[in-house]
Amino acid sequence: MFAAFFRIGILGFGGGPSAIPLVHQEAVKKYEWMNDEEFADTLAIANAMPGPIATKMGGYIGYRVAGIVGCLVALFATVAPTALAMIFLLQLLQQFKDIPWVQHMSASVVPVVAVMLATMTWDFVKK
Repeated sequence: MFAAFFRIGILGFGGGPSAIPLVHQEAVKKYEWMNDEEFADTLAIANAMPGPIATKMGGYIGYRVAGIVGCLVALFATVAPTALAMIFLLQLLQQFKDIPWVQHMSASVVPVVAVMLATMTWDFVKK
């Protein structure tokens, strides 16, 4: 269970849309924890709930296969690659934080995110 969801966590770069086929591959085709119809039902339920889809599906499939322990293992395995990457990258950024171009790059993130959020909000208001 850990290996399946760890692979999903590593390879599911890009959020839910990229993780769904990976979850399907692992849960339906490789390990046969469920069939296509059950996967579709799981996907529908996961889409109806708030939060990241990979963790919701991982938690549900893990619970279904191995109870509470399976749920916790699947959730941890799904989140661990991102958490480890963030820890590593933040430590790397900390080492080079005094270099001028790194400072400028870090300072540029805030306005870019602000513009992206403003654009998304404007599109939402128009609709």
